[in-house]
Amino acid sequence: MLESHSETMANSITTFSHGTPVPADGKFHVDPSNPMNQIKYLETWYPPGVSEMLWGGNTSQIALLPDGTVLKYIWDRDDHRAKNCLEIEHSILLALGDHERIVKYIAKHEHGLQFQFAANGDVRRYISKHDPSRIPQQQRQKWAKQAAEALAFVHSKGVIHCDIHPNNFLLDEHLNLLLCDFAGSLFGTLDGGAMESIRFFLPRDPLATPGVKSDLFALGSAVYYIMAGHEPYDSLSDDEVTARYLRFEFPDVHSYTCGRAIEGCWKGDFTNAQDVVKAMVATF
Repeated sequence: MLESHSETMANSITTFSHGTPVPADGKFHVDPSNPMNQIKYLETWYPPGVSEMLWGGNTSQIALLPDGTVLKYIWDRDDHRAKNCLEIEHSILLALGDHERIVKYIAKHEHGLQFQFAANGDVRRYISKHDPSRIPQQQRQKWAKQAAEALAFVHSKGVIHCDIHPNNFLLDEHLNLLLCDFAGSLFGTLDGGAMESIRFFLPRDPLATPGVKSDLFALGSAVYYIMAGHEPYDSLSDDEVTARYLRFEFPDVHSYTCGRAIEGCWKGDFTNAQDVVKAMVATF
């Protein structure tokens, strides 16, 4: 599901997302870079058969299996909420079924969920590792359209993703985009409780139920990242970004072929993601 960037098998979950150490006291601590997340110090464990760690998030790990597929499993085996989120993801993936814009789900595994490997990692890692001038405009446009297509499909199935951002768009061996990570998503009575980070967050009451509009807003920021190579207002503080969003002040996107689609997502001009796809097709 994700690219391999080899890490030693002796690594521990010892740092917050911005790199500072987590106190080794067995207690949860608020992540300074993302106050919505709490992290505690954990020694890394590896399910039997895991050959290589690929990537780790705040609650789960992606690791390579001997057959070339990948396993998503929980860091903290005592974290019942995280286990429930994997069950939610399993249910949602079954409801979605196979689709060309969704990461290929293989089956539930004894220790987590098993997926097909995506050879080129996620969009953020891919773009950050390449000279921006070497990523053709046509490729970026393709990813933008495919991102909107992915969201249109999940919405058609009644799923609200709740955490659209470049890390959750994977790239296969042909550089086609695949949406992943439904552990925090909303589907009927199932609610993983995810929330977008600041630059992907539609200004609203944090207790309000996410919906199509909040996913579309996040899509606008994700497509902006694809086109610009960085997040909206990446040089500003989170508070300033929030203040500008509340005033409906967004980065200038008129130089991008899908600029109107990005702006429309931010300003709430679209009622569904399929209309975003149509807007993009009309300008490419």
